[in-house]
Amino acid sequence: MKKSAWVLYLFENEEKRDLLKIMEFRTIKEIAYVIDIESQTISNTFHGLIKPRGILKKCSLYQKIPLV
Repeated sequence: MKKSAWVLYLFENEEKRDLLKIMEFRTIKEIAYVIDIESQTISNTFHGLIKPRGILKKCSLYQKIPLV
């Protein structure tokens, strides 16, 4: 059984109109390493506990859960 994954959409600007890149990760720690932000900040932003800051203003993060 495949575990869930994280999909990060990176946009050109904060308006999120022009898609720059789509990246898939296994963990939030991997995302943190690539975009150089603490994993706790990414998690808190995803869960709506804090507002996006820095590069996260140009990102949309989704959790991909397998249906099977």
